[in-house]
Amino acid sequence: MHTLLSRTVRALGSNWDPVPRGTTDGRSHVPGVPDELAIEIDADGSPITVHEGHWFVCFVPGLQRQWWHRFANAKHKHVFAMRLVDDDTWLLMEPWWTRMMVNVLTLDEAIKFLRWGAVGNILKVREAIPGRGSQARGWSNCAVLISFLLGRSYWTWTPDGLYRRLKAEAEAEPIELTQFLCDHFQAVANRIADKTLKLLPRRNEEPLDEVLLGLGTAVMTAMMSSSAISLYKAAVSDSERFKDAAAAYWTFGPKRAMDRICEVLEDAKRRGEIKVDDCALSARRFVAMLRGDLLLEVVFGLRASPNPVEIHVHAMSVVAMFLRGACPAGRLQLVRVGT
Repeated sequence: MHTLLSRTVRALGSNWDPVPRGTTDGRSHVPGVPDELAIEIDADGSPITVHEGHWFVCFVPGLQRQWWHRFANAKHKHVFAMRLVDDDTWLLMEPWWTRMMVNVLTLDEAIKFLRWGAVGNILKVREAIPGRGSQARGWSNCAVLISFLLGRSYWTWTPDGLYRRLKAEAEAEPIELTQFLCDHFQAVANRIADKTLKLLPRRNEEPLDEVLLGLGTAVMTAMMSSSAISLYKAAVSDSERFKDAAAAYWTFGPKRAMDRICEVLEDAKRRGEIKVDDCALSARRFVAMLRGDLLLEVVFGLRASPNPVEIHVHAMSVVAMFLRGACPAGRLQLVRVGT
């Protein structure tokens, strides 16, 4: 059957007239297409050049019993694919019997599908552009559709068959979910912290309230970003299953911010500007005051993330309250929070 279909496709292709691939003079060379619709295309026939990306191909057992499951591999009864778009966004390609489900997921939503994938096997596979697949494959089940998505020409109709073909590829990478999430959480938390802290120079002779206001505003801005919110939700919801990932989020995210604030407080303590017994504990309390109930309201979807003006006003209030308790008697009047 494979040979027959291949010959049919080649025969049909030999009878087709070549279509001009794009335009070099700004005019249309396709009958019925006006010049104003003429567009330049790349060597693959695309109006834009798309670079090859990686997909997380998940071979999984079924979530609901189906009659054909008795004939399929126990761990590979279905296959779907996911792609990391940015730090907190994933693209899901999930073949159903009734439709191709294409959805954009947040990180915490994506982890639910990745957990399903980890019950079976997950392979990180590079897609092929323009690809070697064919629409003349016939029966479009999940294995055929994912193979076509990846630009593969494999003649296999089962998830397990596709798994074995992809696994044999030199660049295919098996994914161990616990380690992947740990690395991902660490990388994202580090990027957020780097972006936040690199904008804050070391203190020279600036007033303490201005330094804390700058730190508080920067930390709160990062805390309320979509990436940080998504990472926080994922770390909290799956902390029991992926303890190392949750620990990485804490170590390379909030703890780095607290360490920087602690340095500022220790310097202020040496200068006699504040009187606190434990600067590390005070830094934690400062961040907790910044977070307040606002973070939970955003996480629970009760409100949108605060805008820059709201963040600035909130940080001013927190700094004033914090210094009211941290400043020694007689020095409070020296501390001001500017607008």
